[in-house]
Amino acid sequence: MITYVKQTSLGRGRIRTDSHAQPFPAHPYYFPKVQGYGHSPSAFYAVACLKRDSSNLQQTWPRACVPRMLLCRSAPAAEPLASNQPAQPCSGPDFTLHCEDTGTDIHVFGVEHLSPQPHIGEWIIRQRPQAVVVETAMGPEHGSMAGNVIRCGDRVVDPTAGFFLRMFCQIGVTLQEFKEGDFTQSPLWNQVRSGYNGEQLAYIGAFTTGAPLVFGDRPKDITYRRLFGMTTIPQLDQGFSYAAVQNYRTFLGLPPLPYEPDNLPVTEQIMMQEREAVMLKVVHQLCHNSLPQQHLEAGQPRDLALVVGSAHLAGLEYLWRSGRWREVVGSGNVNQPLTASQLLTAPPPSDAEIQDEPQYGVRRGLMEAMLRLSVTKEVLSDIESVLGPVPERQMPSYTAIQEVYGALRMQLASLPHDLLERLVEGLGCSFYEVLQPLRDIRPLNGGPGYSQDMVMYVRGLNFELD
Repeated sequence: MITYVKQTSLGRGRIRTDSHAQPFPAHPYYFPKVQGYGHSPSAFYAVACLKRDSSNLQQTWPRACVPRMLLCRSAPAAEPLASNQPAQPCSGPDFTLHCEDTGTDIHVFGVEHLSPQPHIGEWIIRQRPQAVVVETAMGPEHGSMAGNVIRCGDRVVDPTAGFFLRMFCQIGVTLQEFKEGDFTQSPLWNQVRSGYNGEQLAYIGAFTTGAPLVFGDRPKDITYRRLFGMTTIPQLDQGFSYAAVQNYRTFLGLPPLPYEPDNLPVTEQIMMQEREAVMLKVVHQLCHNSLPQQHLEAGQPRDLALVVGSAHLAGLEYLWRSGRWREVVGSGNVNQPLTASQLLTAPPPSDAEIQDEPQYGVRRGLMEAMLRLSVTKEVLSDIESVLGPVPERQMPSYTAIQEVYGALRMQLASLPHDLLERLVEGLGCSFYEVLQPLRDIRPLNGGPGYSQDMVMYVRGLNFELD
């Protein structure tokens, strides 16, 4: 069997930069189109090459598959599900959580960060929750601390965030002038609903109804520093596999891996579970009207809206219903401030530690290779601004890891046998065996992560004759 696959962009959307970076369309009513799946010059056949002896990497690697380079190319990471399949129509939250202590309903909406989902803004405008909690901040000041609040009329220093705050508030004021019933039936909303993504429509909905817009996530720089400073090289390598498997399952139209909270990779715990616990702590404080940054005049709220990336839905529901978020955040007591949680601490390493650590380049390269499978380029730039540039003496190992783990075959080598067989089949050999040297070199399997022979091999895979 020959499997036909199409090259696609990397998966995106698990971590967002603050929304002031590049979240908004250049024109108020413009929205970029998502790339489709039609035939293009980037499409190719993915087949395996002839079986060869991989027992001696030094001797066999330079010769491996040389006559069949073009035939041995394979599929890169797939785009997330929202990019290749249209979202199903929805008119309400994905699910509702209940705060037993106060009787508050927490209506949770999952968003695809670049998709228009007008039902989110429409629900907020019609149901008027007492507060709207969002994962993505409206600017650097809004996103500087979990629980920060922004309203119309607030002064912000960042000019981009200030511009969009004024624009969104003006849209909200104009919607309020519609006197013929439901604001969402106005001609302006008919334009707005197709011009902004779900998060931005949640902002507009909050400003239209006067609800405080609460930043629920922890500052992104803390997540970056914890991810780099609190993981080992094998754990970063495991995170790479996890992201690759999720992307290829999406590529094949399969459901995501089952959510197993006790078996999450360490990278997932830091990037996802910890942040979900922080968001639930903020929501819990709002339920009890004890959020330091916001006192609700009407007292304990009846309804709250929580708008997060759809990848967080399973974790949020599990952590809340099991009550485990208290254990994760470490400050579940309603009277204990969130700032007391260890999840908001991540001391940066000193310059001396960076220079003296021999594996710094490998760790940094693996972390970025893993993140490339699930985040945008803006996030990678944001990470560099937080962690600083890679030291010059660490650049050789860093660039080598980037080349090896940037190869599409390394992603395929990260897949379990059964999933790989659904993607590609060898001609007269097992493609799983062809990829064995890539698996052997991975730190997760006791390997060094890279070698000069491996670097030359992956460079050869990208060589094409006109």
